[in-house]
Amino acid sequence: MFTENQTFENMWSTSRVKTFTALGLTAIILLGTFLRFYNLGATSIGNEYYAAAVKYMLTSWQNFFFAAFEPGGSISVDKPPLGLWLEAVSAYFLGLNGFALAFPNALAGVLSIPLLNALVKKQFGTLAGLTAALVLAITPITIATERNNTMDGMLVFVLLMAVWAVWKSVESGQFRFLLLSALLIGLGFNIKMLQAYMILPAVYTLYFFGAQHGWIKRLTHLGLATGLLLAVSLSWALIVDAVPAANRPFIGSSTDNTVTELIVGHNGLRRLLSGSSYAALQGTTTSSFGNPNEVGTAGVLRLFTEPLATQASWLLPLTLPGCVLILVMLGRPRALTDKHLALILWAGWLFPLALYFSFTAGLWHTYYLIMLGPALAALVGATVWAFEQLFARQNRFGWGLVALLSGITLGFELSILSAYPTFLVAISALIVVLWLTGMALLAVRPQTWVIGLVLFSLLVGPLLWSGLTTFNPQPEVDLPVAGPLPGRPGYGRLGTEISPTQQVVLDYLVGHTSPETYLAATLDSHGAAPFILATGRAVLTFGGYIGNDDVITLAQLQTMVADGKLRYIVDNGNLSQKAEISAWVQTSCTVVKVPGAAVSTQRVSLASGGPRNQQFTALYACGG
Repeated sequence: MFTENQTFENMWSTSRVKTFTALGLTAIILLGTFLRFYNLGATSIGNEYYAAAVKYMLTSWQNFFFAAFEPGGSISVDKPPLGLWLEAVSAYFLGLNGFALAFPNALAGVLSIPLLNALVKKQFGTLAGLTAALVLAITPITIATERNNTMDGMLVFVLLMAVWAVWKSVESGQFRFLLLSALLIGLGFNIKMLQAYMILPAVYTLYFFGAQHGWIKRLTHLGLATGLLLAVSLSWALIVDAVPAANRPFIGSSTDNTVTELIVGHNGLRRLLSGSSYAALQGTTTSSFGNPNEVGTAGVLRLFTEPLATQASWLLPLTLPGCVLILVMLGRPRALTDKHLALILWAGWLFPLALYFSFTAGLWHTYYLIMLGPALAALVGATVWAFEQLFARQNRFGWGLVALLSGITLGFELSILSAYPTFLVAISALIVVLWLTGMALLAVRPQTWVIGLVLFSLLVGPLLWSGLTTFNPQPEVDLPVAGPLPGRPGYGRLGTEISPTQQVVLDYLVGHTSPETYLAATLDSHGAAPFILATGRAVLTFGGYIGNDDVITLAQLQTMVADGKLRYIVDNGNLSQKAEISAWVQTSCTVVKVPGAAVSTQRVSLASGGPRNQQFTALYACGG
């Protein structure tokens, strides 16, 4: 058995530990970099909704500031602009392509790895820090999301910086670092709105219990920091809402054309309430599109069953009992130590989010699970520290506890793989052999490197899934998902890679419209984005992102047609969602027979997959 003086930091000389740590961290960063950057952007341009916005944010400062979706500036995307601004800067220097759009997200993901290592290492030691960095580097949904032009990887990095700042404030007693943390979370709000606030309970609790001040001063500091947080968070929103509606784009996915309602509604309550509940709150019969098959059924087991289990949950069974073990190893001190505070922070980040993702019936997507990554990785690292302590203190139950906790996790991972026969036999055999070897060695030689071998056996599964994500030749790019399954064909393709029917219709529209006018109008962004990206022409989306918005009235549409600004309307099977406009188009416009266009008679409904399942139904010529 190794003793108190044989934990990782004390086994070797300081110089050898530093060398090992540097080499280990370098290898982990290189692995994380490879998983994020290999063939980055080669298969697609990414999410077309955001790609189109970035392209036309570069055409004018007005479109840039308001994050307009199309060159005509008729509507904005449904997110704040900071992440898109960074993508636009990248596209300005590297060109509009899949690599440039995903680059800021992938870079943020790589930078998060050493940052998390530093945060965990400070409280739980070198091995815990390296473990946390490795787990974050290979978390599958993290890889999938950071290889895409969604902005969540940038958000996670900014939030980790905010955690570093609040820790600095707690350690140094300097209030300005708490303000820096609030500033950073406010910037995160301007990347993904209320999603950034999901770590606030953890940050506030850490400062309240850890700051080196009296209770009144701590509360005062938190109040002032909250004021700064709100000021930074709402700065862009208040400026936009103060601009007259006629002088700016319609705020996409809002019900009243304001960013304030977008924050509270689509990006707030809609993420908490079921579709029917949210629709009832709005006084409508329909609500925002969401695929119920994407995230499974709400309940205790949601994160532990497919389709979510392979995304981020491989090591989740280790964390809850791991937190209990950490508490036991820490004992009951007279005052909270830095390790207690670290446990409060990371558990306060992970478990409220895990409850949200398990039980909420609101609209959220698989790639939002990236938010679990840092805290899950940190707690796995802290659990490894607790394993070390079991043997350092010669606890007679040490081997049994490690076997129990790792064995539960091992069984869960094997159950996940059982749904994928292609990988089951070989990978399961490798995992079991490594785990049995590690546990056998741990019984006779309880050393730190053997604990590392046991841990590595549990990392084979998520590493496999991350590799399959990186090497997937046809990934899901509209709503990123980890794993080997192909995404929906035709999404995220640029220019010549649009569908044959879209290309035929596009060629007709280009040949029959003037560059100064709208190329066409269609209900939603999914129908408009391929045309916008391929031509650079303005395409009116009178229903916004998924067709629910009231971007333009029938009278305004008729005026545009009468003034010669718009002639053609494309129906992708969903025009009937705007009943008044649809009725006018049916009676007042002429169906154009486009040679070579494959016409579908299927109408798109939310139940059949919504706008992402649309097909070309008809092209109408109005006026003229």
